[in-house]
Amino acid sequence: MTSRRQYLMRARLKSLLIRRRKRKRSSELKMVMISLLFIFILIFVVPIVIIMIVDSDVEEKELAKEIYIPYKYLKRAYIKANKENISFSRLLTYSASEAGFVYDGYTNNVLRRAVKSVKKNEEMNEYQKNLNKVYSKVFDDIRVGPIPEKSEIYSWDEKNKKWKKKETRNYSYTSTNDFGDARTYGGDRKHEGNDIITDMGTPIVTMTDGEVTRLGWNEYGGQRVGITSSKGTYFYYAHMDRYADGIIKGKRVKAGDVIGYVGDTGYGPQGTRGKIIPHLHVQIGYKLDDTSKGYTWFNPYDIIKFLDDYRITLIKK
Repeated sequence: MTSRRQYLMRARLKSLLIRRRKRKRSSELKMVMISLLFIFILIFVVPIVIIMIVDSDVEEKELAKEIYIPYKYLKRAYIKANKENISFSRLLTYSASEAGFVYDGYTNNVLRRAVKSVKKNEEMNEYQKNLNKVYSKVFDDIRVGPIPEKSEIYSWDEKNKKWKKKETRNYSYTSTNDFGDARTYGGDRKHEGNDIITDMGTPIVTMTDGEVTRLGWNEYGGQRVGITSSKGTYFYYAHMDRYADGIIKGKRVKAGDVIGYVGDTGYGPQGTRGKIIPHLHVQIGYKLDDTSKGYTWFNPYDIIKFLDDYRITLIKK
C-alpha cells in the first residue's frame, strides 16, 4: 500500500515537473518572440518613422523656400485678382507652378496662364494643394503695409464749422532682404524676419485683421505685439518703443489699426534699450496643420515691398 502511494506521489511529482518545464519553455519562447519583435521594430520601424518625420520637416522647409514670390509680380497679381474677382492665393499657386518656382520666371505670360487656370478651376496636384494652403494662410488676410504713408492732423474750425487740416507728417523707411542673415546675440542664429529702418516713434499698424495673442517683453524682440489672423497665421512686430493705447492681449484688431510705435528695445532683460538702431522687425509664421509643433517663418521682405502700395493715411482729430 505504501509502495503504491509512493509510486503515485512520484508520478504526480514527475507530471508537475513536466508541466513546469513546459510553462518555462513557453515563457522563454514568448520572451524570445517579444525580443525579436522589439529588435524588428528598432531596426526597421523606428528608422522609417524617423525618416517620415524628417522628410515631412524637410518638405515643409523646402516649401517655405519655394513659395517666395517677387514683389513686382505680387503687385500685378493682386491687381489682376481684384479686377477678375478671383482668389489671390489660388492665382499665386498656379503662378508658382507656371514659373517653375524660379525668381525670374514670374512673367506677364505666366500671369495670363495662371488667370486662365483659376477661371477653369483646374485640378491641383498634392504639392499644389499644400502650396495653396500656405498661400491662403499668408496672403488672403493681408491688407496694408505696417508703416503708414502719412498722418494728417485736423483741428476744428469753429468759425466755418468744419474740420481743418492742421498738419501732415509723412513716414519713410528702408529695408533690405535680410531674411536668413546671421545674428549673434544669444548665440549664432538666422534672422527670421525683415527689419524696417525708420524713425523712432513712427506708428506701426497691423497688416491684417486678427487677435492680439502675444504681448509684452521678449529678450530678443523687446516690447513686441503678436497678432494671429483668422487663418491662423502669426504676425510678429518687435522692438517697439511703446504700445498704442488700448492694445491688450485678446483684443481684436482691424488691418490699419495702430498697435505701437517704432523703438530700439530688446537684446537684453526687460527695459533694455539702445543696443540696436530704431527699427521695426516683422516676422510672419504659418502652420501647415494643427499637428505642426511650431511656426514656419516666411520671408516677409517681398510682402512688405508689395504692401508699400497699400500704406494708409492715419487721420487724427
